[in-house]
Amino acid sequence: MKQASKDKLISAILAILMTAAICLIFSAISVFELQTYRAGVFFISPMVCGAISVILYNRKQWRSFASSMSVALISCLFALTVFLLTGFEGMICLIMALPVFLPMFLIGGVLGYLMHRVIGKPQRVNTAVILMVVLTPLMLGIESKIPASKSIREVKTAVVIDGQVDDVWQEVIAFSTIPEPEELIFKMGIAYPIDAKIEGQGVGAIRYCNFSTGSFVEPITIWRENDLLAFDVTAQPLPMTEMSPYVHIHPPHLDWAFISHKGQFKLNQLENGKIQLVGTTWFHTEIGPEFYWGRLCEELIHIIHLRVLNHIKHSVETKQSD
Repeated sequence: MKQASKDKLISAILAILMTAAICLIFSAISVFELQTYRAGVFFISPMVCGAISVILYNRKQWRSFASSMSVALISCLFALTVFLLTGFEGMICLIMALPVFLPMFLIGGVLGYLMHRVIGKPQRVNTAVILMVVLTPLMLGIESKIPASKSIREVKTAVVIDGQVDDVWQEVIAFSTIPEPEELIFKMGIAYPIDAKIEGQGVGAIRYCNFSTGSFVEPITIWRENDLLAFDVTAQPLPMTEMSPYVHIHPPHLDWAFISHKGQFKLNQLENGKIQLVGTTWFHTEIGPEFYWGRLCEELIHIIHLRVLNHIKHSVETKQSD
């Protein structure tokens, strides 16, 4: 009985270690060689790795479904820990990837368990693992040749301000320094707005929206005083400062995964005399699956909008009450 438990533990440890190594290799191929963060990284790779972990665990002896799924779960968490400890990724991105990565690992674990039951013989099991290890990079390569979706997404956020439209406009074109953030997401490293400055006036003026990681450079394209300020984005800072055991890690996706195209502030005079201020950002993301990462970016931008809009609201209404 003791020997059986020892063999089971050794099988689990080897499966977890080998799976983490394979997962790291798959991700390195996709990120550094193919320069893509798409479904292959977040769907195919973790599903294949989940299957491999369970197949390797059951290779010498048939084990229970529950223990097999436990190995798949631990393999996923250990692989993500390896990503962090090797400086391959930072904590923030790993946390954001977990809701996709973990379920795919477990789905792969279920498929691996069924596959092992069908295949049965150790030699066939070995062949199946080798095929998965060889074919997965091929699938990643094929995916990298398919043009990524560049659909533009729009995020719109509004607040109502009790104040004069002139005061709102002045804050919009160049708002004052915002106090340090209280939101956990900003304290974790997501870039947050600090203040805004402007050089010039009217169309062609350059607005700088300064973030914790650098500045958005925003040439003004529409200047309708007390009504609409619109701008393009010609340069942007990093979207976050990664949490990591190492200083200044720089995963490649920080440079190109999120692209802001343009933005605007619209001032609407309401019947009750108050001002509705609407901030809009247009962007696209090249991380897939887009339905997940695009939606996540929308929520983050909404939080960033609120930081700016609520600061403008507070500044104007404070001035109004003085």
